[in-house]
Amino acid sequence: MRSSSIIILGLIFVGCAGNEQSEAEKILEEAYIQEKVDSTMMSLDEEMELYKQSLLWDTVGIDQSGVEIVSAEFVKRSEYSNYKSVKISYKNVTDKDIKAIRFKWYGLNAFDEPADCGNSSNEGFGSGYMDDGLKAGKTTSGTWSISSRDGDRIIKAWPYEVVFKDGTKWKSTYIESEL
Repeated sequence: MRSSSIIILGLIFVGCAGNEQSEAEKILEEAYIQEKVDSTMMSLDEEMELYKQSLLWDTVGIDQSGVEIVSAEFVKRSEYSNYKSVKISYKNVTDKDIKAIRFKWYGLNAFDEPADCGNSSNEGFGSGYMDDGLKAGKTTSGTWSISSRDGDRIIKAWPYEVVFKDGTKWKSTYIESEL
């Protein structure tokens, strides 16, 4: 009887140990699942941020705009001021006269961080427009006073909307965002 009691106690012990291990495995599995959920949510947040940034950077169809950016740079407003403006030189590469153009730009400071470019909600980005007109094949430039204190260089500038004097328009195909 004593040996059968030991066997029964052993079976109970093994059974309990099996339950504890099973409980531990459940806890580990739940932690693993939670980690995967957290990781997935973080990935989704990161993807959403990248998507938002891509909307700001979207230059799909720029080659159809009729405007070529020749140069873009920060320029000092005066020798007595630390504030900088953005100067963009651009060319009308069509055979139609342009009535107005809307531009966007992205700039960095000396630390390779987004510079103050005139937009407080989207660091590094700025925008401006010209409505002076531009004859077919001609090149000109515009300067926008954005009062940047830390602008070092413009990484990219692009048109996102062009109105031609004949009434036609070109507009970037991205979804409008506040910029």
